[in-house]
Amino acid sequence: MNIDLNAYKTFYLVAKYHSFTKASQELYISQPAVTQKTKKLEDQLNIELFKRSSSGTITLTPAGEVVYYYAEKIFNLAIANKTVIQKANDASFEIINIGVPAHIGTFYLSKYLRKFNEIYPNIKFNIINKKSDEMIIMLKKRELDVVIDTNMNELEDDLLATTKILDLDSCFVCGEKYANLSKNEQINLKELLKYPLILPGETTSNRKMIDYKLKERGIILSPLIEANSSSISRQLIIEGLGIGWMIKEFVQEDIDKHILYELNVDFEQVLTPVSIAYNKKFNHDIIKEFIRTFKQD
Repeated sequence: MNIDLNAYKTFYLVAKYHSFTKASQELYISQPAVTQKTKKLEDQLNIELFKRSSSGTITLTPAGEVVYYYAEKIFNLAIANKTVIQKANDASFEIINIGVPAHIGTFYLSKYLRKFNEIYPNIKFNIINKKSDEMIIMLKKRELDVVIDTNMNELEDDLLATTKILDLDSCFVCGEKYANLSKNEQINLKELLKYPLILPGETTSNRKMIDYKLKERGIILSPLIEANSSSISRQLIIEGLGIGWMIKEFVQEDIDKHILYELNVDFEQVLTPVSIAYNKKFNHDIIKEFIRTFKQD
């Protein structure tokens, strides 16, 4: 006799809940499909499993009680087996490979790693810092488990998924050469644009955000220097090559030490979203827990 485990599971849930409706909801199938599967099992075993009253009440027959007794043992064992396998998989998962740019890793990653490490002290971390497009390719090849970056708003496809974890504030800053501008209560944006500008590259989300906001005012930027590296931009601004648009957290210490000077420009706050990306086809439960650490903050 061929055993239809799906039919047994359907019978088990109907008997457990005393309801065809609740069983159909848990199995995500129609109620007629549940009825059909239980009838099929009765035909296979050549016994009546349920007594159905005129009021719609369902009770097990003596034979049904026996079948339910063993079905319950089978499915409880299956659940326990699944738990054992999962715990074994978790134990065998030793390292999370994380792709993250330096300016995000420096200021945000440590507290999340610390929080995750408190729960999973045996999991190690391998942190990779490369160009955004290189890290995405590595993620697709499963050479990375997650990528945390600012350039992933439109990244989702059949293979990758993203979830936003925070927003970064940005500001205009200058070095000693233009420090007098920081004494102004407010600087007119069009006046500021007369100075040489150092901006993120056109493809970065931070640049796209400011370009979008300025376009609403009819302003098109023409920077002296474009750089995708925050570290390079910072150094160029310090050396007086121009006024820069920077993620505030990245330069806050320089502002506090008067190495850089924040400019009060008549420009609305621009927030840059940071997201975490993962491979849909390889999303281990440990990776899900790691992502959840960021989302719970």
